[in-house]
Amino acid sequence: MKRLALAFLLLAAIPATAPAKPPKPAPPSREETRTAKPLPPVSVEDRLPDVYGEIVQRLMHRGPADTLGDGLFALAEQSFHEGRFDEATARYGEFAQRFTRNLRVTVALERALMIRDCRDFDDEPLKIYARAEELRLSGQADSAAAALTAGLARHPGARLRWHFRFAIAEIARDKGNHAAAIEQALAVADTSAGSRLAPYALRLAGDETLASGGAPEKAAGYYQALLERFPDSPLAPAVRAQVLLLRKRMQL
Repeated sequence: MKRLALAFLLLAAIPATAPAKPPKPAPPSREETRTAKPLPPVSVEDRLPDVYGEIVQRLMHRGPADTLGDGLFALAEQSFHEGRFDEATARYGEFAQRFTRNLRVTVALERALMIRDCRDFDDEPLKIYARAEELRLSGQADSAAAALTAGLARHPGARLRWHFRFAIAEIARDKGNHAAAIEQALAVADTSAGSRLAPYALRLAGDETLASGGAPEKAAGYYQALLERFPDSPLAPAVRAQVLLLRKRMQL
């Protein structure tokens, strides 16, 4: 027993030694740094939680070149809304030339054409339209509609009259006033109008007919008119699919 107790005392007297730390790795040499392989890319699923999935999918459709130049486009829009149309035209043109892959190039070109072709009545209708659009963007749709309606009454023959009517149709659509939206859209789509907005107006008329609970045959008629009059319109593929879907539903 005395020997056992003495052995325990000797063991207790020996200090505990910490485990040896592994040596630090030597820093890579310059040659290793130059030849090092890049790390494999991390997938979106590994970096972001599932709650952001939908947002990520939307953003993945736009590459860096799709948004490059947005600042210049914003400056052009500001010049337009403030009535500085010559400056706006120059900025739209520069934007379209420099940033051909930006998704807003078509908008910039359309805007430049509008300014070029619609400067009658000393730019007054153009100023009204620009002001109304600014009001819409700031959430004052009723004020925008009032300005456009007054502009139509003051300048019924203005070259921008179809743009006025289409904007009024969109405002009516957004407020759920289907009848007014269809009325204004059909005025824009009239064959005698010759407006570049006609295919968009026909689609709006068809969409609003369905939204108001109208006959699918009537909506299909507006869509079919779009396809026959404007077969090369960028709207044609989606509208063609909509017509096929409506026909299937009408056969059931």
